[in-house]
Amino acid sequence: MNTECANLLSFLSGELGEKEKKAFAEHLIQCSECTREYEQMTEAWDSLKWDFEEMEPSSSLKSEVMNFVFETDDEVPVRRGKKWSGFFFKQFTPVTSGLLLAVLVLLFVLLYSNIQLKKELAAINLLPTEVKTSLSLQPANKTAVKMNTDGAAYILQQGEERRLIVQIQNLPSLQESEVYQVWLLKDGKRRNAGTFKPDEAGTGSLTYKLSRDDKFNQIGITREPDSNSTKPRGEKIVGSS
Repeated sequence: MNTECANLLSFLSGELGEKEKKAFAEHLIQCSECTREYEQMTEAWDSLKWDFEEMEPSSSLKSEVMNFVFETDDEVPVRRGKKWSGFFFKQFTPVTSGLLLAVLVLLFVLLYSNIQLKKELAAINLLPTEVKTSLSLQPANKTAVKMNTDGAAYILQQGEERRLIVQIQNLPSLQESEVYQVWLLKDGKRRNAGTFKPDEAGTGSLTYKLSRDDKFNQIGITREPDSNSTKPRGEKIVGSS
């Protein structure tokens, strides 16, 4: 058998390049031995698809598959993570794969944070809320504002958290940029507690989270030209006595 005859199996399996395949086809025409073997092997190959029996899978196959699916050992997440990353890198470019994996990680982190936040809020909501202090709010100048303008302020405590709630009725309407600003007073010192605007009926409210340093014994509410005041610039409208 010469070197060309040795390429018979490679020719049948399709492993030869185009040049080698063409050369062997020319050899096959001239070599009677290769032609005979080629015909015998082709006939045997074609008959293989009719020469098999259908077999039932082994009884252990199902359990082996299910055991792999439901494996819980420490190596499984690593192995599956490698399979997923391999899948991404086969389907997409490295840059796109990296971006997709980063998005998936971000989504997982956000989902976990959201679950933790809900748990914390649920724990807070279970704590009782107690009214620690209540203050009555009256007009500072009864001749300048409506006689029926009044309100109240409450300090609510829930666990370690304290909140100031201010509610006032029948407030005079404001111009475009004007706001009502709440001030906390103690020993002549003022602390800004935020601003608000009333609705069309003149009802306004404000909720302010108090820190440990927020100590006061009086509340004053002024009418300010805008929300940028660091100290009162406008007229005092209502306050506690």
